[in-house]
Amino acid sequence: MDAPEPPPSTSPEEISARVLESFERCESPRLRELMQALVRHLHAFATEVRLTPAEWEHAIATLTATGHITSGERQEFILWSDTLGLSMLVDALSNELPPGATESTVLGPFHVDESRPRAYGESLAEQPAGVPAWFSGRVLALDGSPIAGARLDVWQNAENMLYAVQDPGAPEQHLRGVFTTRDDGSYAFLAVRPTDYTIPDDGPVGTMLHATGRHPWRPAHLHVIASAPGFRSVTTHVFDGASERLGSDAVFAVKPSLVRPFVRHPADDPATPPGVDGEWWSCETDIVLAPADAPG
Repeated sequence: MDAPEPPPSTSPEEISARVLESFERCESPRLRELMQALVRHLHAFATEVRLTPAEWEHAIATLTATGHITSGERQEFILWSDTLGLSMLVDALSNELPPGATESTVLGPFHVDESRPRAYGESLAEQPAGVPAWFSGRVLALDGSPIAGARLDVWQNAENMLYAVQDPGAPEQHLRGVFTTRDDGSYAFLAVRPTDYTIPDDGPVGTMLHATGRHPWRPAHLHVIASAPGFRSVTTHVFDGASERLGSDAVFAVKPSLVRPFVRHPADDPATPPGVDGEWWSCETDIVLAPADAPG
């Protein structure tokens, strides 16, 4: 009597199909869509690169290390998202704005809720922080009309490359504040000229950057969240046009429309802001908000 033929080997395609089928009973259509798409793309990636067991084990170890280094002050998983461009992609998909509206960028890890309200022209610095920079402009609607009472939540790093939340020697409200536009939509405040700085690179993300020939630098910028009743809020940056890192931002957040020139002023300039002693810089930028019902 002939021995029965052994069953055929299970193919990689069959494994993928079984995993996809396992989510068919998911009651949430959106969750089912997300999980099945994740499996399709993850399995396609492994198949395309012929992922080896050693490489898979290294990936698991990297994720484990990412969890270990993550804390209340350090979010390594977001750094992965940032440095792989996923954060900016998700932001772009969620912020399809009409032409003329100020473009958005990522929030970043250094925003703090409940920043102090500050008056028109007030300084953000609560201790010496760098070369003074006067920021001014208007918040406008798409048709160019001014938006009075718009809220600008701004924050930045000091010349030591640190944000206040990173610097134990800095007051909590240092280099951050909330401003309200005047009747003509104008705003102004005294800050410091931002500097290029590095994202944290002493963990798994830094290991990836160095291994792949990339750097951890971000170009100098100021953060702004602009909002007003009846308009879509926008989270954005003002980039220093003189930064050498504009073409290689570690988190891919630079958009040409957000790059601005900084103008140097001597100490004896008649327009020198109060409290400034020495040379200073200025940067003018308008922020244009889309109506709340704009598609996107």
